[in-house]
Amino acid sequence: MSDEFTIDIDKALEKAKTNDLAGFEDKKPDALESVRRAIDNAEFLSGLDHKMMKEIMVGEYNQYETLNSVGRSSKKIVIEYDIKDKSK
Repeated sequence: MSDEFTIDIDKALEKAKTNDLAGFEDKKPDALESVRRAIDNAEFLSGLDHKMMKEIMVGEYNQYETLNSVGRSSKKIVIEYDIKDKSK
């Protein structure tokens, strides 16, 4: 039998853990990118204001890690939209 059809089963199984069925890397987005994608996908959902969703999409996204005085920690995603500079 020819060697051109042999594969390393262990290597193929390890690669299958990180690739989807089409062979693309199955890398999940972080929390901030997940929110951005969800808002982008929601722009044309029924019942939502299209213009408002567009304003939110082009807003500023920030992610923070917080810690208060009693030791409670959390992560926050803040979206600022419809930003107007009053000084101009």
